Parts: sequence; structure tokens; C-alpha cells
Amino acid sequence: MVIRSAHRATRRRGATLAFTLALAIVASTLALVSTAGASARGDQPPVPLATLVARSHKEGGLTIYGNPPAPYFNPVLSAFQRQYPWIKVQYSDLGDNQVFSKYESEHGQGAASADILIASAPALWVQAAQNGVIQAVTPLGLARFPSFTKQGPGLFVMSPEPILSAYSEKLLQPSQVPQTYAQLVQDVKANPSTYKLVSYPITNPLAYGATYGLIHILGAKTVWRDLSVLGPNTKTFDAGLDGLQYLLQGGASVGYISSGLAQGVLKSFQGLANDVFMQDATPLVPRGIAVTRGSQSPASAQLFVDFVLSDAGQQALCAAGFEASQNGFTPTNGCTASLTQLYKTVPASHVYLVPFSTDVLRQQPAITARWNRAFGRG
Repeated sequence: MVIRSAHRATRRRGATLAFTLALAIVASTLALVSTAGASARGDQPPVPLATLVARSHKEGGLTIYGNPPAPYFNPVLSAFQRQYPWIKVQYSDLGDNQVFSKYESEHGQGAASADILIASAPALWVQAAQNGVIQAVTPLGLARFPSFTKQGPGLFVMSPEPILSAYSEKLLQPSQVPQTYAQLVQDVKANPSTYKLVSYPITNPLAYGATYGLIHILGAKTVWRDLSVLGPNTKTFDAGLDGLQYLLQGGASVGYISSGLAQGVLKSFQGLANDVFMQDATPLVPRGIAVTRGSQSPASAQLFVDFVLSDAGQQALCAAGFEASQNGFTPTNGCTASLTQLYKTVPASHVYLVPFSTDVLRQQPAITARWNRAFGRG
């Protein structure tokens, strides 16, 4: 359950909120290239910062289509603009599907469109790479990040956000809060009336990515056995705000499969709801970022990608609740949304980054059908 899915199927505006690593990434991840010939061109070397700055002064601003909820992403944009005050940023807060469809529709008509895309759905990134959407740029500072940060030519992980669980502090005592999926299943079996649940449907990209990740950590047999227990006791919401309201009103005590963005969001609900990492399995659903091949402000766009992978950008992301992933990251503002902090709670062997790979796309129909059976929906 999340306040507002960063991977939601339907868009929520305004004050809508969002709840929305493994060290092994399949080799096919590194092969995400455009059929239009990105692989033939190969990676471009990093452009010096001074060159990008000079070029950006001649551009007309920066347009970003992204899935981060505007109320939480605006502080990151503001931090960027403090560093580059001459770059005017126009941000459109969209659902994952809209991020890609809006860009491709506009670009296909020859209209001005986004310079940068930010989204979380792995399958959609695979399709975007195949459709030649991504410009093969290389950011500065990439060497200071885990190898998974680069998911293909020009495609990078802006924030590898952990899947976590939320719970009602009004309905559960600390000792009653499940710390693992195995414990959650036992609790539901033993006391289903106390452990009413809320989550997303599998049609939500976050739910699909999380399920794919859980299968890789726990194994398919365990995941489907567990979901067959949890499903009948779960109410699902496409919109995260509705799910949060349901939990806060007492309809559920636990919301599972929630975005790591909850780490920042739930600070507003102290005493009412809190979050916990499931120690037996924590998938990471990456929020990807790429400069578009149709960018009209490519220098400004590259400066933004460089920024989010810089010290200042990582601090801004962490403060806003987006997972910072820089190697050895140390917060200067007391924030806790970082892989450094995550690994203090969850063993690295129980964490898996869902890659932007063709396998994620290939398995989607089968996983969706099996999920629907577990939840009694077909």
C-alpha cells in the first residue's frame, strides 16, 4: 500500500501522495539498446561540465516528463535550479505509461517534447530502448555508483527504491508488526481479522516489478503459496491515496508492496502509520532516467542527469525520500532513504534489483495470470 504510487496506473494530481540491491544483474540488462542502431554507435564519453554549462546557456530550458510525485520531486528540482539558475525547468508529473506515450506521440508528430524521461516500469523501459527513445549519453561521476546504475546505453537508475510495508500504528502494537513476508503469512492465517491488508493490483507497474523481484529472492513456489494466503485478505487500490485512507480509517492494518518513497511520505503521519523493510525479501524497483533522442536541450538535460548522480543531487534525493545509491553515501541532513541505511536492516542477499531487461517483459503475461489466480480474479 502506498500514499500514491510512483508507478501508478492512473494519474493523481496536486496533493496526491506516493508510496509508491542485488549485486547481480543479468547480462541481458546491459544489452538494452535501440533497434535504430544505438549499439552500433556505442556509448559516448562524458562531456566536460564546462562544455555542458556553456551549451546550456544557449538552450531554451529543460522539459521533464516523470513519475515522481511533484510535491516530493520539486525540492530536487529546486536544488538543481539553485546550482543552474539560468535553466528553466518545466516538469510534468505523469504516470509511467503516460511518460512514454506522451513523449512518443509528440516526438512522432515533430512537436517539442521532453528532454528527460523518468519512470519506474522495467518493461516500458525495455520497449523505449527498442523504440529508439534513449540518447546514449554518459554522465559524470558514474564510477562512484554501483554497477547496476547503468542499465544500458543512456539509461540509468536515478533511485533504486526498495519495496517495503506500511502499517497502522493504531491497530498494531510494535510486537505485532510483521518483519518478514513469512511472518505476515503466519499472522494472516492465525488472525485474519486483525491482519486485514491493502496493496496494489498486478496491473500497477510497481506491483508487477515487486512480484518479479520477490520471485527472484524467495522462489516462485514460495511467492505463489504466500500470495494465495494474502490475496483473499487483501483489498487493492489503483490509487495510492485511496489505499492510505483505507488504512488510516482502520480498514487495514498492513499495506504491503509499497514504494520506498514512503520513507519520506510517512513522516507526515507519525503516530498513525509507519513503515518497515521485510527482512526476508526486499526487491528494488529502479526509477530510471534517460535523456531523449529528441531532446531540444541536450546539454541542460545532461547537466540534470549529472546533478542527480552528484553529491548534491544524492543529498537532495535522500532528503525528499528517493533512495540515494552513491557508494558510501553519508547523509548531511539526517535523511534515511539510502542503500547505506537499507543494508543495515536487510541482508544484501535478500535484496534484488529488478533489471530493465527483456526477461521482465517476457514474463509479465504469465506472472500476471498467476497473480490473478492467487487473488481470485480469473
